[in-house]
Amino acid sequence: MKRVVIEVPNDKAEKIHDKFRDTIFSIHEGEASTRFILYVPDEMLDDLIHKTNGSVKDTYPTRPLWTGFIPDYESLAKEDDRSILIEVSTPDFVISPFVERLKEKLGYTKKQKRDEKTPIEKILASTESNTRFDQEKFILAAIAGIVAMIGLFLNNAGIIIGAMLISPLLGPIYALAVYVAVGDVKTTVRCVEILGLMVLMLVFIAAVASFALSFVIDLTLTPEILSRTDPNAVFILMAVLLGFATMIALSEGIPEGIAGVAIAAALLPPAVVTGISLALFPAGAVKAIVLTLQNVIGLIAGSIIGVIFLHIGPRDIFAQIQSRQVIIRVVWFLAILILFLMIISFLV
Repeated sequence: MKRVVIEVPNDKAEKIHDKFRDTIFSIHEGEASTRFILYVPDEMLDDLIHKTNGSVKDTYPTRPLWTGFIPDYESLAKEDDRSILIEVSTPDFVISPFVERLKEKLGYTKKQKRDEKTPIEKILASTESNTRFDQEKFILAAIAGIVAMIGLFLNNAGIIIGAMLISPLLGPIYALAVYVAVGDVKTTVRCVEILGLMVLMLVFIAAVASFALSFVIDLTLTPEILSRTDPNAVFILMAVLLGFATMIALSEGIPEGIAGVAIAAALLPPAVVTGISLALFPAGAVKAIVLTLQNVIGLIAGSIIGVIFLHIGPRDIFAQIQSRQVIIRVVWFLAILILFLMIISFLV
């Protein structure tokens, strides 16, 4: 169940009232605007926002932004105009005979409550921090890479798992998948850049640290290191499944720190091993690079499949068509890359 607050100018209030008469809980009239409070099942939310925007503008609705403001009015209202607003929230609980009768009338069940979908505005808001360069996250990724390198040289799986737990690699991949799903090419490219910088940083740190340590101590190529210098087509399938499973886990409310272990498991150690290989045994670096690329592409592909499976996408029909075109192009591009990497894995 969602609590929706809609505030519109008084001259548009009658249309809102007519469309949502059966779900309106209360009405508050002000000098310049009218505020409606509604309670609606989650599956009605998209249709409600479409109808609201159409009532206010008398035109076909476009996709609302995650900020909650009706986007058509951004060009008409002043920056400080507070008379136009859609606010959506999920109450912890509601005790009201009106709401109970509304649930019965609309056939709202406990199963529907479990199946509620997170609004796209909230998803975009949660990924926004992963679409820009964040110094703290890069520092965290660097620390995770160093810890993973120590675990690899000590052949200690526990230390490697600890590095995975603090790795922030999930963020850019999750954001990338979401913005592909909504058809935002510019932000998708920025997510790719951030992910690429993180991976290259891990490789660079591991290479420099391994090279420097080799003059001080005798570094042994442990089984944990050697096992990540053997690319195989199976690893691509594993990465796809991990990416898909991670998206499902996030949708079920599993904390990002836990769900992100799956991403880090497929990406962090191979990237670090690539750096180690470049410093200590360049002959095996190509295999490590291929394995890292297999995991990166596989994780991205699996994550995109996950957001498609979860029906994450824009509200507006025209934006949906655009996003579908973007998804098709990205899927074809990833399919070609996966095929290329599968062939390469048999040759190296």
